Amino acid sequence: MLRLWLTRRWLLGTLIGILFAVACFYLGLWQWHRHVEQRTKVEAIGANYDAVPVPLTRLEPLRPLTPEQQWTRVTLTGTYAAGQDLLVRNRTLDQTVGFEVLTPFTTDGRTILVDRGWVANAQNAETAPPVDPPPSGQVALTGWLRTGEPQLGRDLPPPQLASISIADARALRPELAADDVYVVLGAQQPPVLAGEHPVLPLPRPEEDLGPHQAYAYQWWLFMPGALVFVVLAMRRELAAGEAGDGPAGGDGWDADGAGDPDGRRAAARRPVKAKKVRIWDEEDA
Repeated sequence: MLRLWLTRRWLLGTLIGILFAVACFYLGLWQWHRHVEQRTKVEAIGANYDAVPVPLTRLEPLRPLTPEQQWTRVTLTGTYAAGQDLLVRNRTLDQTVGFEVLTPFTTDGRTILVDRGWVANAQNAETAPPVDPPPSGQVALTGWLRTGEPQLGRDLPPPQLASISIADARALRPELAADDVYVVLGAQQPPVLAGEHPVLPLPRPEEDLGPHQAYAYQWWLFMPGALVFVVLAMRRELAAGEAGDGPAGGDGWDADGAGDPDGRRAAARRPVKAKKVRIWDEEDA
């Protein structure tokens, strides 16, 4: 078997099997990292979402939040910037696509974004839907602190945004602070009055770990698959070769005729019949 394995064809097959195993390892590792990331998110939601809120001023300066600090429940008091809403498109609520409404909120001398909730699309995606205004005057609100989302690099008509990117929002609202955080609204006093275009509150985030852990195990189980296939294929080829050659020193046929489906052995042992000489052949000779 070693001699067969050292041929170019099977060495190439082994190399392909090794490369397949390496690819499976890294794909499984990628899925495992996604599982760990999702588990950290779920643990942060479980620990922070229903916790006793803390004043936002206790968290200053608002450094980039760690994964464990996401969804920290906070309280803050200030005023909304009426008429300065930003709309984040392609946001789904109950399987309906719409916008999330971000409104600048000034508190303790800094202006940050408050995600007030969700509104449905207008007649088309290019048109900003009408939105009920926030409460006027001094407002005390409770919400959850989140890190801003990555930029998506899309050119949209103002006041639309492709994601909750603080940098993109600051390009439209320069008064926003440089802190890469925003607040998801939970409750506020005074509450907003019901109008014709209400902003619906966002639901509790999902706490599902997803399939990433199972996918990681599957990829790792696939790792030896190609190498096992190579070994089995080599053994099958060796077995086929031995069956074709027969016993050493023999002709490869069994005594009872097995292994001679075409009757070649019988034909080989059959005596050669002498050619009959015809009369006219003798006369021509």
